[in-house]
Amino acid sequence: MTNRYFSLTFLGFFLLFTANCGSSLKAEKVPGVPENVVTAMGEAPIYQGDLALARNKALKDAKLNAIRKLVGEQITEKSGVSDGQSLGSKLYGKTDSFVKKYDILSEEKWKLDTQDMIRLNVRCEVEATKLSTAVDALLDDVGNPRIAVLIQSTINGKSYPIGSATNIAEAEMIERLRAKGNKVVDSSQLTALLKKNPALAKLDMNSVEEGSPLLSLAQESGAEVLIIGKVVTTDQKPVVLPGGKKTDFLSSAATGPYRIIQLWGDGKIFGSGSLEGRGADITQEVSREQATKDWAKLASDKAGKQIKDEWFKLTEQNTVIFRFKGLALEDAINFKNDLIEYTSVKQVNDRKTDINGSEWELTYPGKESMFAEELMYKKDSSFRFLGSKVLNITGSKRGVVEAEFKGR
Repeated sequence: MTNRYFSLTFLGFFLLFTANCGSSLKAEKVPGVPENVVTAMGEAPIYQGDLALARNKALKDAKLNAIRKLVGEQITEKSGVSDGQSLGSKLYGKTDSFVKKYDILSEEKWKLDTQDMIRLNVRCEVEATKLSTAVDALLDDVGNPRIAVLIQSTINGKSYPIGSATNIAEAEMIERLRAKGNKVVDSSQLTALLKKNPALAKLDMNSVEEGSPLLSLAQESGAEVLIIGKVVTTDQKPVVLPGGKKTDFLSSAATGPYRIIQLWGDGKIFGSGSLEGRGADITQEVSREQATKDWAKLASDKAGKQIKDEWFKLTEQNTVIFRFKGLALEDAINFKNDLIEYTSVKQVNDRKTDINGSEWELTYPGKESMFAEELMYKKDSSFRFLGSKVLNITGSKRGVVEAEFKGR
């Protein structure tokens, strides 16, 4: 749904790894050694007796688990999230650049059901400064989603639709969000998309929900968050001074609500407000403009704070729909348990599981693209379908991941 996030796609995007692999069973620090030295375990299947290939994959897995542990600790410390490991996936593709030196301490072979496996225990020395810099850049990206702004305004009875070049409220809010370092989608992108469907320019805030064409439009622009709002100006009565004298200033009020919508996962509304801006001038026209700009300032301040306060929470508890086919019922049940044990999936809600295909609702710390990346990385490690099935990702878009299992 987004091109950056995170590019988390919210890094590339971001960060794939497994909760189990980040545990002390997979990577641990040894007392008395530097903080940047971690002992980690890596596993891989041995296909067609190719031990060298399996050993290389297990080594890569061990390096990943070492980086995962350090990344998770740094993200938790720097961002305050409860599960720092679950936000680190984007960095996991760079393990070789972070691991300065490694030693294989032990090697063993074992079986997962009928599949031959190899397990390595590896001591990794990580370039701490380089990793810390990468984590800082990641947090800046993940905690700063791309925002689309659509505000409908009515000034002195004249309507200015969303995406309009003369929409003062929308333009002012975009400018103020950008001035504070937020990443805002260029309004020209949204205007071009609106021209394809002019009816969407008439914003109905009550009808904006999951599946709405307006949400699809914002998603198409590359945004991860949508701020929608409506503002209307009302001229105020002249101020009368003591003694009955009227001032030369005319005033206006600009009032209206806004909502903040997450554009991936379950598309939840995670922030809202209703504000009143004020403006005064010797002309009524300017007072209306000032009131509208004041509303936009208040809305950008409050919405910007709500986004920053809530974004890490959202990335930790995102909803991803996972659809797949090709697994027998018993295998599907085993796969569900494996997802909890070997990946960052925190919860599985079974919408449908049968021989024709399954649909699950996952609680996952990241976007659907991150989950797809993690599955692709981990598909040859530990899952119980290894001996008989091959996993292929067939689709990953707008909160939905689709996959197919085929026989070996």
